[in-house]
Amino acid sequence: MTAIAALAGCLTAVGLILLVWELRPPPPSLDAALARIRPGPLQPSLFEGASPSAARSDAEAGLGRWLAERVARPTGMLAVPRTDLALLSRPVERFLLDKLILCIVGLTAPSILGATAALAGRPLSWTLPVLGGLLLAVTLSLVPDWAVRTHARQHRRDFRYAFTAYLQLVVLERQAGAALNAALEDPAKITDGWPFQRVRQTLTRARHAQQQPWHSLAQLGEEIGVRDLIDLAHTAEIAGSEGAKMHDVLVAKITSMRHEASAAARAEANSRTTAMWVPTSLLMLGFVILVGFPFFSKLLASG
Repeated sequence: MTAIAALAGCLTAVGLILLVWELRPPPPSLDAALARIRPGPLQPSLFEGASPSAARSDAEAGLGRWLAERVARPTGMLAVPRTDLALLSRPVERFLLDKLILCIVGLTAPSILGATAALAGRPLSWTLPVLGGLLLAVTLSLVPDWAVRTHARQHRRDFRYAFTAYLQLVVLERQAGAALNAALEDPAKITDGWPFQRVRQTLTRARHAQQQPWHSLAQLGEEIGVRDLIDLAHTAEIAGSEGAKMHDVLVAKITSMRHEASAAARAEANSRTTAMWVPTSLLMLGFVILVGFPFFSKLLASG
């Protein structure tokens, strides 16, 4: 019992040290400083009553901003997958709030279970709620990271498929004699799919800011973590400076992306086929045991 108590105390101390280390105030961020000095929306008048839902939303937004400024780290246990969140169009503040809520649930659930057991007349040792709370809090706090990375991986693959079709439409526009800017913007307007919307918004901002479309597409690729956009932008800039035909550049990129997508699809199909051997083998083994059990049972009984 003494050894268990000492181990629980050591683990609790290590957990508190890690928590204090992660919650240290980070160096001041330039983006956060600029966000604080920007003019915000007008505050409601004193004669206007604020609804409870609006007050709750403001409180959640304030807590989310505080977590993003003070708690979020580029690396470590409190690292924020900003690229994946940008791809999914999810705010960092909402992501950190979800992690905080799940962490609190993990910390309190074992204590509630221990209190319920104590009320039922079967008290548990104090080490179980402490260790269980720490373990459950760490596990649940990692659930949003896993969910975001899983959805981002699927969205990134969907974006690459859609972007291949978009480039094919750009090639057709160029073959029809359209100018480069029109050939880039018009295909992005034919559908309301989210990949085409992101490309359309990027090209629109580039046109309003009088920037090169390839430069804006490269920024979009860095923001959402799609390497194909960055490679295409760099190749297009090099081709434009050397006087090469943009049609050949786009066709080569389309061919490369299709080959990569086909190879990735085949690799995924092969991995799933290999993984199916385990349940299939277990199913066949169960069938053999089910069929052969009566025979072997009678054979052993007769012997």
